[in-house]
Amino acid sequence: MRRKLLAVIALAIPGTLAACGGGNSGTGNNPSTSAGTTSTCPTGTQTSGHGATLSIGSKSFAEEELLAQMTADVLGAHGFTITNTFQAADKAIGTALTTGVIDMYWQYTGTELGDYLGLTGFPTALSAAFTYVQQKDEANKLCWVAPTQFDDTNGIAIKSSQAATFGTSLAAFGTYLTSHPSTKVCIQSEFLTRPDGLPGLVSTYGWPPASSFHYQQIGTTAEKAIANGQCDAGEVYTTDSAIQANNEVTLTDDKNLFPPDNAGLVVRSDILQKYPSIGAWMAPVAAKLTTPVMLGLNAMVEIHSQTVANVAHTWLVQNGFLSS
Repeated sequence: MRRKLLAVIALAIPGTLAACGGGNSGTGNNPSTSAGTTSTCPTGTQTSGHGATLSIGSKSFAEEELLAQMTADVLGAHGFTITNTFQAADKAIGTALTTGVIDMYWQYTGTELGDYLGLTGFPTALSAAFTYVQQKDEANKLCWVAPTQFDDTNGIAIKSSQAATFGTSLAAFGTYLTSHPSTKVCIQSEFLTRPDGLPGLVSTYGWPPASSFHYQQIGTTAEKAIANGQCDAGEVYTTDSAIQANNEVTLTDDKNLFPPDNAGLVVRSDILQKYPSIGAWMAPVAAKLTTPVMLGLNAMVEIHSQTVANVAHTWLVQNGFLSS
């Protein structure tokens, strides 16, 4: 599940933690009332925020920062004032939302369902997973709006040049490993025990267990380690720009072992009830964020060293969400 191994440390601009979001509005505020407030998670129309001041948080990696910046830019262009300075990892960022430090952030469906809600056996199709987590979290007064179309889940990557040797699927690679015990497979420590990690690969795809195969543990995703020959294969996240940059591919997961992990904007229900236009403004943006699009945007930041602000703004202008 996306970035669940990041250290749980809040990285906030000084003063951010003390300045709770809470949906404080500017002078002359006139919240959108296009949807009734009786719904826990109302659906609104694209109306002005009328100066409402809100706070968005993000996790500390390019994809999350891009999503947060796009939100700040789009809502900012339509009558909201958005503070975008708070960063934290799971589960600190979830706590920041529920306690009012921030008003919204982008979360991944599989991460929420597994890590936060402790659920298993949930739908694997992206749209179904989004609907499912949306329904489950409504009881927690958390509203999921604006589903993205990219899937940023677990993956196992290899060099593209090795596909003929290793196979192109998790099943084929598992078969290869059983007869080639010297193959160097690199994973992060928690992947050893997670049901959707190595235990799942063993039970679902016939990979050799850790008791009979030496899996090398690394502290981060494996793209660079694969590229420099330290690893033959390794754990990645499927929208990491370094996969393409290093001429690597991810093995296909035909049996849907890895959880769905498309993102949605999670907004506290008290905020969405006041400003239901948040989801209306961000849904069209999210609908264009497919896996190839997100890979390209991530690469601009992570590989080509462009700023998050510039990449987000340029893409929004190019796609008609901002005028300039």
